[in-house]
Amino acid sequence: MPGWRSLFPVDLAEESHLSRREFGRFMALVAAGFTAGIGYLQLRRRPLNGASAAPGAAPLDAPAQLKVCRAEDLAPANSFLFTYRDPQDRCVLIRTASGEWRAYRQTCTHLGCAVRWDGKGLQCPCHAGYFEVEQGFPVQGPPTRPLSRLAVELRPDGWLWVTGELPRPGAPEARS
Repeated sequence: MPGWRSLFPVDLAEESHLSRREFGRFMALVAAGFTAGIGYLQLRRRPLNGASAAPGAAPLDAPAQLKVCRAEDLAPANSFLFTYRDPQDRCVLIRTASGEWRAYRQTCTHLGCAVRWDGKGLQCPCHAGYFEVEQGFPVQGPPTRPLSRLAVELRPDGWLWVTGELPRPGAPEARS
């Protein structure tokens, strides 16, 4: 036996041995970390899905009407950003190339990044998600649910109003 082995009597085969107790502690720590992370993400997501309003204020999910902009101010294939229920509820109003009006919440259904209008569809820059403009269905990337769509009304005085939230459509296959 060389001289250093007598000074360090560690068996290399036993060095990597992990007891059941150590493995259990490690798994408990990993599970606690995952639970804390999921809890944090759920708390961040709650205000986006109709959390209760501040005391004395109208409920956030109440169908509020909002005057957004004049129709003549938005050319075809352009968008206008606005907030709806509160300053954190960012939305986008779109005038399609054919002249139709669409409004969506600007929150991607994958991880909550802000989507943006690129002239043809709504793009999420975080993970290359892409949503079509007609119903807000995802057509590319990791998102699997459609965007939250808002009802848009063109009033006789030429102003565009958002008049409430539309129900989320079913799966794209169920549209036909």
